[in-house]
Amino acid sequence: MRLVLVTLVVLAVGAAAAEAASAPIVPQTVQAQIQRRAPQLAYAPTRIAPGFRYRVWRFEPDTLRIWFRNKAGWEVVFVAAPQRGDCRDGMEKSFQLAGNKVYWSHTDSEQQAWRCVVGPAKQPVRLVAASLVPPTKFADVGLGTVAASGKLIR
Repeated sequence: MRLVLVTLVVLAVGAAAAEAASAPIVPQTVQAQIQRRAPQLAYAPTRIAPGFRYRVWRFEPDTLRIWFRNKAGWEVVFVAAPQRGDCRDGMEKSFQLAGNKVYWSHTDSEQQAWRCVVGPAKQPVRLVAASLVPPTKFADVGLGTVAASGKLIR
């Protein structure tokens, strides 16, 4: 009986973990709304730092923003916008993450990581992950991972 109970608990925990792992970080219903409203900029990250959850999205002319927040109140915003100029402009360093070249920079009040892709209309799109949390508390590569994970919503 005890072996059966332990087996059931392990299966339940495994199923919950698998479900959580397979659930997109931006809910499917939200992705569908984004795709309808902003088809040329309909990108969403597939990875986010542990503890962060989807909060809200907004589309303004030529810019899609998706916010994530953790329990401490820290925010990460994922942005998709038309790319103008050289994608490397303003970079302080670069990373190779998940097969993507990602650039990073910071100011006293913000850090951001980005990469550029060719959008559905064959126009360049800049995918950015930005946060007001300094790099001493939120690693540059953490933001880079979010930017690298951006995928076109289909």
